[in-house]
Amino acid sequence: MHGMETVALDLLKLLKQKYDYKTLSKMTGLPTSTLNRYIKNKTVPRNQNVKKLIEKVAPIIDMAEIIREKALISDEGVNVYELVSNPSMLKLINFFIMNEFSGSKLTAIMPLDVHSIPLSAVSAITVDRRILLLSERPLWDDEEAITLTYKIPGFVEKFKLWLPKNVVSSKDSVLMISSFLNSDSLVNSAVSMLQKRGASVTGLFSIMAKEQLWKKVLLPPGSKKKCLLLV
Repeated sequence: MHGMETVALDLLKLLKQKYDYKTLSKMTGLPTSTLNRYIKNKTVPRNQNVKKLIEKVAPIIDMAEIIREKALISDEGVNVYELVSNPSMLKLINFFIMNEFSGSKLTAIMPLDVHSIPLSAVSAITVDRRILLLSERPLWDDEEAITLTYKIPGFVEKFKLWLPKNVVSSKDSVLMISSFLNSDSLVNSAVSMLQKRGASVTGLFSIMAKEQLWKKVLLPPGSKKKCLLLV
């Protein structure tokens, strides 16, 4: 998979913050001298070592804990800005997206909010797929655009997003990405829009989501959903 060398290094460096080289050597099966060169950026893992590192290291990484440390979670809400503006975090989270949806048919990625755009871009570049960018204001004539209308709990007014009609077809299989899911209505509207255009829904990935709303998200048969941290 393209870019997995740097992902393997990022995963390894995260673990190095908690474990010494001897422990990491036992975890990965690689000599301490090799691990030292990787972590200090003196060399890059290749081929079998990349696969071995990812297989050994990924299950040990507690992404939920890492996200809690990086995101600002309070009674007033959730702020994911520091999380989604950090290149290393984006690469790590992208690994879990690729791992979860590996083997799924995928032609396009659709970020559901502005904070999901950086992560969606990383994922799209990794698998060489299109990005379906929703606009928060109408940029096209009514006959040329698709309008998504949805609700957010706690707000009386309805919200809208726009997308050009010609970017989605029956040939598409779309993965939706959310930074922080606070509206099941948005997902439902997006799914409805894609189905009306004849497209398939590959699934939904969210970094964080409100647990009670995540349970309400219903995807079409065959679609998958994955959230790294429920709050």
